[in-house]
Parts: sequence; structure tokens; C-alpha cells
Amino acid sequence: MEQDHHRLDSKVIAQHIFTMVKADPTISIMVLQGGVENHFGYKASYRKVWLAKQRVVARIYGDWEESYNKLPRWLFAMQMYLLGTWVQLVTQPWLASTDTVMFHRFLRGETKEAWSFFLSYLREHVTPQPGVLVISDKHKPIDGALNAEGSLWKPPHAFQAFCTRHIATNFMTHFRNKDLKKVLINATYSKSHCEFAHYYGRLRGENVAITNWLEELPRSQWAHYADEGRRFGHMTTNISECINVVMKGSRNLPITALVKSSYFRLGELFARKGSEALAQLQVGAEFSQTLMKAIEFNSKHVNTMNVYQFDRSRTNFTVEELAAVPGSRQQNYQVLLDERKCDCG
Repeated sequence: MEQDHHRLDSKVIAQHIFTMVKADPTISIMVLQGGVENHFGYKASYRKVWLAKQRVVARIYGDWEESYNKLPRWLFAMQMYLLGTWVQLVTQPWLASTDTVMFHRFLRGETKEAWSFFLSYLREHVTPQPGVLVISDKHKPIDGALNAEGSLWKPPHAFQAFCTRHIATNFMTHFRNKDLKKVLINATYSKSHCEFAHYYGRLRGENVAITNWLEELPRSQWAHYADEGRRFGHMTTNISECINVVMKGSRNLPITALVKSSYFRLGELFARKGSEALAQLQVGAEFSQTLMKAIEFNSKHVNTMNVYQFDRSRTNFTVEELAAVPGSRQQNYQVLLDERKCDCG
């Protein structure tokens, strides 16, 4: 295959890739390079295809500079017609010359300053209630913003925990052992101290450096049994990252197009999910389909347990597993109905 041709410039490439970018604005440069190569018989450079994609994006969604200028007007319209909408625009002074000071937009990336800006207004306007739990990775800018002086994201106002998936990834970076990674995940998901101690002991027996590494973090931030119920069973950031599927088509767009796309995509999602929930309620469903599937799964394993009653009021029981539930190990639990407690968590 021949290399780049001087007549195959970004304008020509833009015409060819227009339909592909319109269908999927997130399409990668490498995929577009492949399409160009198959069509023209020449391999265009990464930069040339990138420039062509920017041309297409600007043609479909407007110029990047123009988009920034439109954003304040569009946000003002949202505030006018969507009650409860809150907007905070920030500019930064920029010394254009020795005697002139101008203001310009700026993008910081995922820095501590950027996270502090976002989290402070999130706390003030979206999650002011006490006792909120934040589940995140160990990204230093996030951790620094949450634990900054005067932050309302620290106890007793709010609490922090880490995503099990990210902890497992960090574990592999340090120790590179897939078998022990599974043991670690089982330890994090353990619902009782007894179950946790079993897996934690296995890790310590294999390599004490692993448990020393884990103890650098408070157990309440990574072990399910020690979270005092604040996680409500959520051990990863999947509950928020699943929104990425909805937002995927909005990335790499000019800012106003990105805001509009995010608004309409989320609006459609909430309307659709609301209709699905209403339909289930209308047919008499008491619980969600997800919960019903979990109940049905657990019901299949009822015959693998013995239940022993320990008081006349039928509130104190011991449940003995005769066979391990898939993904766990065989064990016993104490159930206290009057206190609404169970060793299983």
C-alpha cells in the first residue's frame, strides 16, 4: 500500500469521511484512516485525518469558536424555561499585553483545581444532604479535592470509598497475580467479618506485602463488611459510569453541541425509564425486574440451606448453607428479624 499522497489533503478526506463522522462523532482516527486507505489506496497521516475530522465536526455542529460564543445564550434559555437549572460560568484573566487584561475560557483537565470547582458546586446545589458516600478511584486530584481544607466531602458531612474494580487494577500493577486478584475481590465483597477474614487470611498467607498494601487504606473505604451500610451494595463506580454509554455520542463535539446532546440524550433516557417503571406498576409489579431476577436466582438455592429457630417468638434464626452459593463459600449466618440484621450483610 502506497504512502500518503500530496493531493489527498484534509478537504478531500473530509468529504469522504463525512457520513461516518455524522453517524458516530466518537469514531477513532485509526478507523477513519482505514476507511480512507481502503477507498483511495493511500495511507493518510494521522494528523491529516484528524484535521479532516475537525472540519466535518465544525460543518455539522458549528465552528468551535462560534460554539463557545453560543453557550451562554443557550444556558440562559435553559435557566429561563427549565426551572431549577443552575449555571456557573468561570473565566480567568489573561494578560494580553503590558497594559491590557482580557478574559478567556479555559480547560484544566482533571486537576485538583478542576475537581474542587466541580465538587464544591455539586455539594452546594445537588447533594447538600449529610452522610453522602462518594465512590471513586484513587486518582490523586479527586482525592485531594475531596479531602481539601474546608471540604464538605469529609466526615461527618460525607464519606469516601474506593471502587473495587480500580483497586483490583492497582493490585495487578503492584503484584501481577490473577489468582490472588480474585481472592482480593472476594474479600472486598464479603458481607461479614468472618467471610472477610477467610479471604484476607489467604492473601496474607500468600504474601504479607499484599495485606500491608491494603492496610494503607481504612477498611471502611474498600471492604463491604466495614462500610456501615453506606454503599448499599454498590462496590464499583458502574452506577455512574453506565451513563457513559448514553453520553458516548456527545464526546468530541463543540461545547454547545455537547451540552445540547447531553440534555436531550438524558431527557430521552429518563422518559423511557419512567415509562418502563410505570408499565411495571400498572401490571401490579411490586419490585423491579432486576430485583425479581435476583429473588428468583436466590430462590433456586433455598433447598441448599437449613434454617434453625432459636427462640419462641420466631425472631432469632441460624441459616446453615449445605452447599456454597456460586461465587461464594459455604458458611453459616445469624438472622435477627426484630433487629432487621443478618450476618450476611
